[in-house]
Amino acid sequence: MKVFLTGTEKLEKMNHEMWTTIHNITRLDAEILIGNYRGFDQLALVFLTILRYPKVTVYETGSNLCFGYPLVFVGQYPAQDIFMSKQADYMLAVYDGKSRGVRANLTRMPPDRIRIIRV
Repeated sequence: MKVFLTGTEKLEKMNHEMWTTIHNITRLDAEILIGNYRGFDQLALVFLTILRYPKVTVYETGSNLCFGYPLVFVGQYPAQDIFMSKQADYMLAVYDGKSRGVRANLTRMPPDRIRIIRV
């Protein structure tokens, strides 16, 4: 199973629900697909690094920040989000109601395969 993690770039810290949900995804032994943009992506990558969770692939968004995980470049934004949406079975979206990127990602996945955490 592959899970695409996406979230608002304005997020400054994760809350208990986010930590718990990501931890539950790792307990399912899922492959995690994630970008490396500021905000949620980088916070989630720090958390996954702390957990030492090995099944993570980072898709390039302009910086080479990968936290030690494999880094994949599939083209300029939003190419990596489109690619991850097509590869993923499920999506975890952390959404503030404003992020255009998250809003676009929500349209790329069937609603019954998305878990949204609203912030």
